[in-house]
Amino acid sequence: MIVGTDMAKVDDRLAQPLRSTVYRVEIHGETYDIHDTVGLGEHNGNVDSARATANLFRLVDDLSTSGGINLLVYVVRCNRRSVETIRKHYSLIHHGLCDSKVPIVIIVTGCENVGPTMDRWWTENEASFTKAGISFNGHACVCAFKGTKTKNGGYRTEGLFNDSLQVVRQLVIQRCMSNGWKKVRRPYSQFSLENNSPKHF
Repeated sequence: MIVGTDMAKVDDRLAQPLRSTVYRVEIHGETYDIHDTVGLGEHNGNVDSARATANLFRLVDDLSTSGGINLLVYVVRCNRRSVETIRKHYSLIHHGLCDSKVPIVIIVTGCENVGPTMDRWWTENEASFTKAGISFNGHACVCAFKGTKTKNGGYRTEGLFNDSLQVVRQLVIQRCMSNGWKKVRRPYSQFSLENNSPKHF
C-alpha cells in the first residue's frame, strides 16, 4: 500500500517467522526503508513463537549496526486481536526490543465497514488501550484493499484506499525520528543517536 505496487508477497504457507524483507520507497522526496516482517502470533506452537521473537531481536541488532530504527509500525486487523494480545506485542517490541526509545504507531486495517467514518474504530477502542497502559504516538484506521472490481472498471473501495494511503504516509512523515536509534551491545541499557539516511521503520 505504501510503496504503491504489489511488491510484498503474502503467503503464510511460505512465510518464515519474522524474516524481514526490506522495501525502499520515496515519500515526499525523502527515502525510507520499510522492513516488512511476518506478524507476531501468525505461527502456531512455542518453537515458532520463540524463533519469531529471536529473529525480531536479530533484526534490531542488524539495524543497529547500520542506520538504526526511526519508527515502529504495529499493524493489526480490525477486530482480529484482543487488547491483551496487542499489549503483549507492544511491550515486547516497544519496551523489550527498543528500550521505549523509538516512536510506535498503530495502523488498523479493515476499517472500511466500521462506519460512519473509519476512525470510529479508534474512538471506540482508545480508552481500552489507555486502561491497559498502551500509548501509541499516532494511529491510522484504514482501508488497505481496493475491493472488488466494479462495472465501470474501478474498484469498490478505491476511494477509501487512496484516502488511507495519504493518511498512512503522513503518519510516517510526522512520527519518524530524524535520527535512527541504535541498541548498543553493552552491559546495562544504553543507546546512541546518529544522523542517518534513509530512515528505517
